[in-house]
Amino acid sequence: MEKEPSQIENQSNATPDFNLPNYEPMTLSLMGKLFGVPLIIIGSILAGAIVVVMLFGGPAAPEKQSLDQLLQVLEGSSGEKSLGVLLPREKELWQTALELAERLQKKEVEVTEEELKLLTSRLIAMVRKDTETVENVPTTGAERENQTRLRSGRLEFLIHALGRTEQPEAIEELIHLVRQGREPYVGAAMKQLGDLGANVQARTAVGPILSVLKNSQRIETRLVACTVISVLTEKGNIEAAEALNAARLGSEGELVWSASLALARLGSNAGKVTLLDMLDRGFWSSASRYEVREQNGTVRRFVMPPARVDQLLMATIDAVAFLEDSDLWESIERLKSDTSLAVRARAKAAVEGRVVPRGSAG
Repeated sequence: MEKEPSQIENQSNATPDFNLPNYEPMTLSLMGKLFGVPLIIIGSILAGAIVVVMLFGGPAAPEKQSLDQLLQVLEGSSGEKSLGVLLPREKELWQTALELAERLQKKEVEVTEEELKLLTSRLIAMVRKDTETVENVPTTGAERENQTRLRSGRLEFLIHALGRTEQPEAIEELIHLVRQGREPYVGAAMKQLGDLGANVQARTAVGPILSVLKNSQRIETRLVACTVISVLTEKGNIEAAEALNAARLGSEGELVWSASLALARLGSNAGKVTLLDMLDRGFWSSASRYEVREQNGTVRRFVMPPARVDQLLMATIDAVAFLEDSDLWESIERLKSDTSLAVRARAKAAVEGRVVPRGSAG
C-alpha cells in the first residue's frame, strides 16, 4: 500500500493520542495473541525445547527427577565448577535447565511456598555465578564456540526458571539483570518480567527496559523490549510512547512493526502509517519483505511465507482494536474479505466487538 508523501510526513512526527476506549489491562494471554511480531519473543522457550529434543533427544530415563534433584545437578556444574565440563555434558545440563524452567510453570503442585523460597535463593546464586563465568571456557576453536553457546543457553533457561518462581527476590534479580544490560541475558530477563505483567513489582522495571530499548545495539533485544514495555506500562505513558516512537522512526523492518504494535497497545496511533501497511496483504507479498539474518551478519530476503503473513495480519488486527481510527478500521473491514479464513474470522470478530466512543464519527 503506497502512501502519499504528505501523509507520511504528517505521521512521521505524530504525537501519542490517548483519547481511547477504556480497554482491559494487558494480560499474558493477550500478549501472546497480540504480538505475532516477532515470533521469537513469545515462542522462545517452546523453540528452545524443540531444538533440545531435535538435537539431543529426550531424557534417557523415564524416571522423573524432583526440582531439588534438578537443582543439585545444575549446582554441581555452576560457576567455576563448570570450567572442566565437556561438551556432551553441557548438552545434558542445557536440557536439565530447560526441564527446570518448564516444570516451574507447575510449581504449585510440585513445591511448598517454603521450598519455593529456598529454590529461588539457590537459583539466584547460580545465575550470579554463571553470569560471571559463562565465557570462561577451557577450549579453543569450534569446540569453544559450541560450548559457549550451550552454556549461554543454559544460563538463559536458568533466568527463565528464576522468573517463574514469581518470588520478590527473583523479580529484583531480573531487574538487576536488565540494569546490567548484558547480552543476550537482558532479553531473557525482560521476557520473564513481561510474563509477570500483572505484578506491581515487575512494573518497576519499565525505566530500565526503556534504557535498554534506547541503548542496545542488538535487534533481538530491542524487539523484546518493545513488547515488554507495552505489557508493563500503563496506557497513556508518554515516556514509553516517545521511546517506542523513537525506535520506530530510527529503525526498519521487524523493529518498526513491533514498535508500532506496542504503540497501538499503549493507545498511541503514532505508528498509523506502518499499521496501515501491516493491514494490507499486498504489503507483505513483496519479494523482499521476509528477512533472515545469519550468524555472520548476512541478511537474506525472501517472499514472506503465507502462514507468517496470516499471523502478522491477525496480530495487527488485534493491536488496532485498541485504537479508534477510521482509516485503520476501514482496513480491517477490507480484511473481512481476505483470502485467509483465519484472517477473515479475526477481522469479523474485531469489527463485531468494536466499541465506538459516544460522539465518534467512526
